Amino acid sequence: MSDGAMSGGEAAEPRPTTRRPSDGFFRVHVEATPLRLVVLGLLAFAFATIDIRAGIGPHDEGLMLQWGHRIASGEWPYRDFWANYMPGAPYLQALLGPSPVTWRWVRAAIAGICAVLAYLLTKRETTNDRWALAAWAAVAAAMAWPLTPGPTAPATTLALGAVLAGRRRSGLAGGLAGLAFLFRPEVGVAAAIGAYILGGREHGGRRVWWVFGAVALIGMLPFLIVAPGDFLSQTFGFAGLQHLQRLPFPLAPHTLDPNKVLEHDFPAVLVLFSALWAIATLSRRTAWALVPLLVVGLAYLLARTDEFHLVPLAAVLAVALAAGAARDRRVPWKVVLGAGLALIIVNGLDRELGKVTDGTRLAGVDLPALHGVRTAPDDAHALEELAAAVDRRTRPGSYLLSAPPRYDRVRVGDTLLYIALQRRNPTRYDVVQPGVVTTAKVQREMARDLERTRTPLVVRWLSPAATMTEHNGSGRSSGVHLLDDYIDTHYAPAGRFGDYLLLARDPGR
Repeated sequence: MSDGAMSGGEAAEPRPTTRRPSDGFFRVHVEATPLRLVVLGLLAFAFATIDIRAGIGPHDEGLMLQWGHRIASGEWPYRDFWANYMPGAPYLQALLGPSPVTWRWVRAAIAGICAVLAYLLTKRETTNDRWALAAWAAVAAAMAWPLTPGPTAPATTLALGAVLAGRRRSGLAGGLAGLAFLFRPEVGVAAAIGAYILGGREHGGRRVWWVFGAVALIGMLPFLIVAPGDFLSQTFGFAGLQHLQRLPFPLAPHTLDPNKVLEHDFPAVLVLFSALWAIATLSRRTAWALVPLLVVGLAYLLARTDEFHLVPLAAVLAVALAAGAARDRRVPWKVVLGAGLALIIVNGLDRELGKVTDGTRLAGVDLPALHGVRTAPDDAHALEELAAAVDRRTRPGSYLLSAPPRYDRVRVGDTLLYIALQRRNPTRYDVVQPGVVTTAKVQREMARDLERTRTPLVVRWLSPAATMTEHNGSGRSSGVHLLDDYIDTHYAPAGRFGDYLLLARDPGR
């Protein structure tokens, strides 16, 4: 595979042996010294940490913190609690502890590493420093938000590392792809394919698959031994429930504000420039190392087109656009592909600016578990009052159920409440999503758990984020009201604190 295989364009040119200030259109050769890489990494890290305390994520952030806490307490994912993620992210969270701020610093470091890998990958394939810097800037922008915990950002970073190592170090590439598999399986497989494409048989490309398979199998083996059925059904089987959360693809702008237009239609922008990149490059080659990752990123975005599903496609596309523009000698295509990079950068800058602007209206939460993060003042005050009311009735470590407004129609849940209130979920189900807790089987199990533990308190989370209706399975009733009926029968209102309705078990009901 030639040096131009990743981006298409002209045939590979011999690498220069001397440093030259310029060579043709935007071709500059600069040595990628360790100091330069450290500086680039620190700059991307600093960009991601802008107002790192702003906001809380009741569902996404809550899930990872709760799972990490359960693992640290000795529980096994899949066997002891329901988890639809592979083990990589939950176990990383268990090592980091239950503080949301700790993860955000780690996540910002991941963003810095990913941006440096994008720079190295683009520079290696094109020797063009300016386009490599453009790739660095775009990936730094794409990876800076959101900083909520999860498997996607680590998997994307490991995948770019695998592709970078694929040309000469197939064993390392396979190992990184295997680790990516333990965060997101589809990303890991795509990374292994890309590394194999770059390595080929002449550089031990087959070793990629041996090492990849060994790392992936070793990582899954404990769970395949302890709870094989639960592990496979909850992780790989969850793909069968994904359609219940799919969102309509955004195309038409719903505002005249240019910033909001870009924010709303950014998924369409990514799809458009993926197609333009393919037109510019795929006519000259039949296989490229980044194509599998682009396909996976596109599928992930289309599975649920929202701001939390942008990262894989945006980061990988940035590298593809930069490498394609650097290799292509046609000026119009350089402009088109460069425009895609510019839009990724502008969207990232706009996101960070919005975070700073919104941060001026946020307040800290005076709770030990949420120390260092800020949310809307009304929500912060309500959480503090709720915690005080819960502490008056029960001790830390006792049972409490965080419940959505209703269990027959579910959008998301507030799993962060378990961490914020320092209480235990009496059930296996921290995941509050359609197709999981909306079924009769699961609701019967949860009702039995509430009865078995005599759970004293239930908190109904009545936030607009939980009550809003989407045009998917979360907006339709499953017709199953078993758990709601049980709660209504055995619990009575004990106080309303903003979006939180506290219910206490009533022995007389």
